[in-house]
Amino acid sequence: MRPGYCGGWCLLLLRILVTGNAGSSRDSFKSSSIMHLLPCPTCQNVLSVTPSQAGDKVICGECQTEVSIPKLGILRQLPLAEESSKLPSEEPAQRESGGYMIPVGILGAVAVLGFMVAAFAGIRWTLIPYLKTTDQHVADIRADYAVKPTAELIREYEQMVGDGIELGKPFTYKRLSDEKQRWGLISTISAAIGLGSALAAFGLAAVGRGRSTA
Repeated sequence: MRPGYCGGWCLLLLRILVTGNAGSSRDSFKSSSIMHLLPCPTCQNVLSVTPSQAGDKVICGECQTEVSIPKLGILRQLPLAEESSKLPSEEPAQRESGGYMIPVGILGAVAVLGFMVAAFAGIRWTLIPYLKTTDQHVADIRADYAVKPTAELIREYEQMVGDGIELGKPFTYKRLSDEKQRWGLISTISAAIGLGSALAAFGLAAVGRGRSTA
């Protein structure tokens, strides 16, 4: 065999060995840089272990218990230290967004309730007809008395003198007028409360959404 031919094969074999060693070195370095979280069975303290420690034992820094590290297949199923480091940054945002949902829900419920009461009161206000005012009522009585016989007027006068002229309850037109006014006031106040609560809920939701995305 010629010397040049042997030298080429030797050089190729040397490159394969060097490349393989470098690749295994990189894999071992990558494997050693991965940290899995292993809870202590005694005190639940979280221990950071690498895949290269699979099958070994480690001492817990809290309770000094000797903890057995599982084999590589089971060890890889444990959470990574990088994933756990992301959780604290995500939890405050979730808590902050969740904290805004409670008052937003309460304001939304108040808004819905206010609009429902306003609608009910508005319907009741609409169903009550407009009746006479006091001046119209007096004018109608005068017109009625003008056409009544004198004998009937005398009997009504004697009845009023005997029974008294104080009224025990208001006339029907006055009672219905007051009731209509009361339902209108309830409808107006309830609609204002519902509208204010709705605007406050939308504003608070917008602020919470802006802070969560910031």
